[in-house]
Amino acid sequence: MIEKEKNRFSQILEQLMNLAEIKNVALAKALQYDVSYISKWISGRMLPAEKTKRNVLQRISCEIVRLSSSVGIETLYETYQVTNKKDLEQVIFDNLEAEYDYVQDMQKLYGSSVAPKTIFFADLSPAQYISKMHHPVLRRVSRLYIMAEMDLLALTHEYRIQVILGNIPRGPYHFYPDVHFSLMIDLSMDKIDPVYDPIFLLNMMKEEAGLDFHLYKGKQAAGRMLFTVKDDFMISGILTAPNRCMSVTVSSEAENCNPLYDSIRNLCTRETLLYRNTTMAEMVTGNGYIRSILALHQRWMIGQMTEHFLPDDLFEELLEQIEIEDGEGVDKDMLRQLHLLTKKAMEETSIKIIFHGIAFSNLTVESEIDFYDHKISLTLQQRTRYLEHLLELCTKQDTLHFRLIHESPVSDFQYAVTQSIFLSDTFSYVRLNTETGKNNLAVLNHPDMKMIFGRFFDIIWSDQNGMSRSDQEEIASFIRHMIHRTEIISSIDLETIPDSSENID
Repeated sequence: MIEKEKNRFSQILEQLMNLAEIKNVALAKALQYDVSYISKWISGRMLPAEKTKRNVLQRISCEIVRLSSSVGIETLYETYQVTNKKDLEQVIFDNLEAEYDYVQDMQKLYGSSVAPKTIFFADLSPAQYISKMHHPVLRRVSRLYIMAEMDLLALTHEYRIQVILGNIPRGPYHFYPDVHFSLMIDLSMDKIDPVYDPIFLLNMMKEEAGLDFHLYKGKQAAGRMLFTVKDDFMISGILTAPNRCMSVTVSSEAENCNPLYDSIRNLCTRETLLYRNTTMAEMVTGNGYIRSILALHQRWMIGQMTEHFLPDDLFEELLEQIEIEDGEGVDKDMLRQLHLLTKKAMEETSIKIIFHGIAFSNLTVESEIDFYDHKISLTLQQRTRYLEHLLELCTKQDTLHFRLIHESPVSDFQYAVTQSIFLSDTFSYVRLNTETGKNNLAVLNHPDMKMIFGRFFDIIWSDQNGMSRSDQEEIASFIRHMIHRTEIISSIDLETIPDSSENID
């Protein structure tokens, strides 16, 4: 007798219980259910009732973590890339809910809890395509291999953001190095909005920094919507208009997924890679940092305050605060030399610098700066000294030319303005303000990326969109105001005022 195929919910529940080393009887007792219910859920003959779904799945998640063996709990931590029980309960619940909802949708669409292996659609809206692309398999964050070839810039803003956010768990401090995602997009100049799309690219780089993410360019992606997870899932279609996908195929058969995976992988070559991740140690020891400082035609867009604007005495104080890991190839004397070189270059080199207003607010209220890729919190007195030195640079150093923008040029990306861009003729890179501190330095190694960000900088600098302030005295006045704001904060006990940062803003 051929055993009936299980639905995805029953498969994940059985897998979780096996990983945690929990028996049906133990889970049934903990949930105060008859063991026959657990057996039916695992066999696929029954699902938890829809009206009590969330409560039941939350209880299952809690009990799987509580009842798990010592070996099982470590296996679950590794599987979901989390480090504490609270987060583990949440990601298990998310996974169970995603699989439950998928099975329910299959039941409604096809009258079966088990989806057909391959499905064809003549026509789907982008929203329908994206909902099918967000397959529950993406909840698996270990050993996940994804290839995609998508005409992202031809989609409306709302849909492209949904594509990038995907269905992979995105806790703010989570890092998933075993999720390997390569994406090819079409960067034809007629598709690029010179203001919106550089910010979109920055936001995409930040959102995907928690994964092993690689972005490629290729005209092959024009009109394509191809997305595949090796061995598990694929969806392909033709984008005939921003609101229409034609000839869509969805399949969970490896014989369909893997050829598509391999064909896209063969197109993603080193020559088409738009940027590459790096580390500060690699930039310092490989002379990238020095090349950036000594290059011609320097243009900086600062979303978070950095070590470039430190007075000597404050630099030494912060240098003593950081810990440099053995094996990085960087020592404190090397950073001292870089500081002196930066100071000298800024005195003798013409540099255009655009500050986001939020960089000042974050320094004043949240106290944090990026010190050679180390996040350091400054005391109130140190913040004042930092700002006073920056004011001196603004008012007395004629090699530095400043602009100030108070808000993002586009409203879609509230936090994209906290990223920093360093452009020059020879070495250009981006500093991403990521919560994990991983994959937050990216070298722009493709000419198209340099051109896109360079044009974006020039538009903001020339104030074509009316967003920036260029009057030096007006900028100096703003910095004085931020110094005064810091003095106000230092004059009160912030711990007694819970919402003090909001009040100051």
